[in-house]
Amino acid sequence: MAIVRCPSCNKSISDKHQQCPHCENNVAQLDDEQRQQLAREKRIQKQQMFMNHSFFALLIFLGGFFSLYFLHPEPETPSWYACTAAIAIGCIWYLINRVILVTLKKKK
Repeated sequence: MAIVRCPSCNKSISDKHQQCPHCENNVAQLDDEQRQQLAREKRIQKQQMFMNHSFFALLIFLGGFFSLYFLHPEPETPSWYACTAAIAIGCIWYLINRVILVTLKKKK
């Protein structure tokens, strides 16, 4: 008896299970090609999620930058802090998501 990963939910299960106890996916009838296809689909979904996150982070960054550039808030006022916080959070979030995407693409 060995512990394997369910191709659908990626949780640990016994290789003797006919059906995953977590996601109810029938794992006994899957061949290698179907397992690879499920893993490929999961990786693509994960990449798409991080691409959406990076797009949203870029919007936050640009929103803070354009607000700071066009509205000219007084330094050290709440609106100034909000703009600079949006720039910082958006930039950091974007960079983290891009690093995650690069590592996901290299895992093929």
